[in-house]
Formats: sequence, structure tokens, C-alpha cells
Amino acid sequence: MGKIFSILILLTQFGHLHAEAGDLIDFNHQTTMTVEDINIILWFAGFDPVADYSISAYDIHYESHSVSGTVDTLSGLVIIPHSSTEAFPILTYQHGTVILDSQAPSITGISADNLEIFLISLITAPSGFITVIPDYTGIGDPDKYHPYIIANSHTQALVNMIRGVKQLSIELEGNDEFQFNDQLFLAGYSDGGYATLASQKGIQIDYSDELSVTASFPMAGPYDLSGTMVDYFFSEPEYTQPYYVPYVLTSHLWYYQGLDVDFAEYFEPFWADTLPSLFDGTHSGSEINELMPENPLDILLDDVLEEFENDEGHFFRQSLEENTLLDWVPESPTYFYHGMGDDIVPYQNAQIAYDTFVANGAPDVWLTLYPEELGGHSDVALTCILAGYTVILEYQRISPKGDMNSDGIITSEDVNLLEGSILTENNITEFQWWAGDLDWDATHSIFDLLGASDLTEE
Repeated sequence: MGKIFSILILLTQFGHLHAEAGDLIDFNHQTTMTVEDINIILWFAGFDPVADYSISAYDIHYESHSVSGTVDTLSGLVIIPHSSTEAFPILTYQHGTVILDSQAPSITGISADNLEIFLISLITAPSGFITVIPDYTGIGDPDKYHPYIIANSHTQALVNMIRGVKQLSIELEGNDEFQFNDQLFLAGYSDGGYATLASQKGIQIDYSDELSVTASFPMAGPYDLSGTMVDYFFSEPEYTQPYYVPYVLTSHLWYYQGLDVDFAEYFEPFWADTLPSLFDGTHSGSEINELMPENPLDILLDDVLEEFENDEGHFFRQSLEENTLLDWVPESPTYFYHGMGDDIVPYQNAQIAYDTFVANGAPDVWLTLYPEELGGHSDVALTCILAGYTVILEYQRISPKGDMNSDGIITSEDVNLLEGSILTENNITEFQWWAGDLDWDATHSIFDLLGASDLTEE
């Protein structure tokens, strides 16, 4: 079925029919791992062997919205737990800063070539999560740039990948068949922490009729771009990862002014000529760092630097303000994690976001700060991720067949919902259609009702 689906999609493209954002274009099976395989790897890595499910990993291509509003093809990695009788939550993980196309999650897959994705995949999916990892726009695609720290770009990549993964659930057969329930978790670290909060905001404001975030876990992200991050750049001339500065500035110029923007209007001549090729997906951050001046802002023309520092109306000030994530109030439970010794993204980003949201009436926001002694940005990453994941597990519901209301158990309420579906053909969700079809005949009938009645725990 999967091969046929890919062929049909290809024929559609050649037929010049219009794809829409969220359409699944193609998918490729990368690997399958047993519970035993996973637990051995976790044990060797120093973690408790906690796998409950074998898994399969797929890279997918799907349609999303481009910078200009047209439809564009993006990619990502999805890891699926194996069970034909259970529906799982979707957990999206937004990865940290990536500059090399070769480090796109869909390219590295579950491998030691990308330890962040390796760890996330083997901890989450085998515990009963459909783990969705977007590459982001431009990562893994040599023909595109990545709109680094651009809120809407992250939202589009995430929302449309979720749509693509839901289509994938229809196409896969055999052991790789999977079903999602109504839970959706967002999590990410660093750039991924920013992407997590940006996507949570975007979903709440623009996609609440389609998606609902169960809980969100932004970690160590630069949420306060126009305040904390600008102040930090101007007060700390020696920045630990200086390439982050031109990564942000070039991305914002390309995103808002177009690929034909004249860098000579902003950067010193050498940098105006050099920056475009440095951010083509083939150069590592360490390579770029070796070229950078001691103060990364010295790549800017003197008058641009002065205006950037003092003029609130300057382009860079305006673009950073546009992508600062403080002008809304989260409705879903939101858990911030940050290290106080963070030498790249100051913890004040999380503190200010937390304080602002609480002051504006956010009902469920938490902040966990780790002491400076635990180290810097990279040192505290695993601590934050594991702490957040522990909380995610407290929310997790795995829904068995018959669990129409997705509360993890089968009761008379589920039987009543199924009866209503049979008698009145009420509108039900895709998950409820799957949950009520206990005899696997693609319909709801008295036989499903009898089966559900037998399974009730009351």
C-alpha cells in the first residue's frame, strides 16, 4: 500500500495537480527495533531499560507553507510504537540549533550521528509515544535556507508535519500500523525550546479548531529576543557560540526582505560577501566560529550597529520584536526548564516569559531553574529533557480499542458514545472511529457495542 501511495503522489505531481499544506508526499522506512534491542542500547548508554514497545522509524516529506505563502516540501522523522490495539499520544520534539544539512533528523535517523535525536527517539517512542521530529524549513535541503528563530516558520513546519503523520497512519500496514489519540505534547531544547513555545502559540491562536496542546515543555530557548537576547549581545562581546549571531541576522534579512537583499547595506564588505556561502548547509558552526571576530556584532557596519543598539525602529529590532514570544497567554499547561549557568541563552528568557505569563493570567505555567554549578547551555540539556519527560509521562494516556473518550479505560461512557455513533451517526473523530471498530470491519455495529460492553471496567 505504501509503495502504491508514493506512486500515486508522484503521478499527481506530474499531473500538475495542486498539493496542499499538510499533504503527505512520500515516506521511507529507515529501521525497526525490538524491545530487546532498545533496552540493550539504553543499558549501555547508562539509562534504565524502559522500552515497552518495539518501534519503526520513517522519514517523510510533506507539504507546508513557504515564506511567500506558497506550498513547499519539508521533511522530518517519525518514530512509531508497535501496537494494533492501542492508540498513542503524539509527542513532537523540536531539535536544537542545526546548521549542517547532513544533521537533519530525517537524514541521520536513529543513529549515533545525532545523539540528541538518538536519545529522544529511544526514550519516547518505546514508552508509547508517536514521536514526531520536524527537520524545520531548509534543514536537510540544499536548495533552501533555514529561517532561524522565526516563529511562524516553526509553527508551519510542525502543524503540517502532524497532518502528514496522521495521513501516514492511514497508509501503513502490518506491524507498522498505528493510531493516535487526542493527546499532543510539544517539547524542545535551545532553538527547539523556542520552536516549542512558538508552535504552542501558533496552534493556540491559528489552529485551535484542529489541534489542542495537552502540555508544552519549552527548554532553554531565546523567547525574549528583543529584550534579554539583544541586551546580552550588546553586553557580552565574547559570545560562546558567535556564529549564532549572523545565523539570526541573515535569516531575518532573507525571511523579511527576500533572498535578493543587499547584505552590503548591513555588513562589513568581507562579511557581506562571505555570509551567504557560510550558511548554505555545508559549513559547521565551529568552522564559522573560527572566522568570526571576537565580538560577533563587529560584522555589522558601524552605522548599522549604532542604529541597532539605539533605534527601536531599526529593522533588526523590529524583526526580533516580531518574533519575541511574550505577547500572548498560554492556555495549555506550560513547563519551562533552564539552567542558570547558561552561557548561550540566558536563563532570564525563561524567567521573563514565566513572569509575564503569570502576570497576564496564564492558568498553568511552571518554571524550573537549575543551579549554575550544573554547567552551561549544553551541560544542563539532558537534565532538563529528562525532567520534562518525567512530567510528560504523568500526563500520558494510551488508549485501548473501545476507549471512545480517550481516558485510558473502557467504561459505560464509552459504550454510550459508541451507541450514539451507531444510532444517530453523530460526528466522531478519526480516533473515535478507530476505537469503536472493535471487530475491525470498518464500521460501527451492534457487534462492536457488545464487544465494548464486555470490556467495561465498571
